[in-house]
Amino acid sequence: MRQSAREIATAWMAALASGDAERTVALSSPSIVYTTGQVRRYVGHDGVRDIVSDLSRLAGFLTIAVEGEILESEGVVALRRIERYTLPSGGIEIRGCSFVEVEDGVVTRWADYKSMETIDDVIG
Repeated sequence: MRQSAREIATAWMAALASGDAERTVALSSPSIVYTTGQVRRYVGHDGVRDIVSDLSRLAGFLTIAVEGEILESEGVVALRRIERYTLPSGGIEIRGCSFVEVEDGVVTRWADYKSMETIDDVIG
């Protein structure tokens, strides 16, 4: 039975957030692209492994959770996300939206949109 784009995107994000590099790679196109604004660009399966590695280094400081799907249209799935950062002064939460593109049963592109206002308020 063929999985929907929503099922694939949700499984992919869950694998990524849990640090399961092999599952994330299995659900990713060899040419997947994720760009974090102007900061970093991840490409291909090596890029996926780098993302998982980067998130693993932030364990204990950052947790990512998917709160559900907003919509799915023509292979693009919008997922509500929440990032929780643990700081010495307490914790902060940043809500965002991930747009995950699925084609031929694998994720081909991922883009995040979130407000950094909360972090700016804490950092100053």
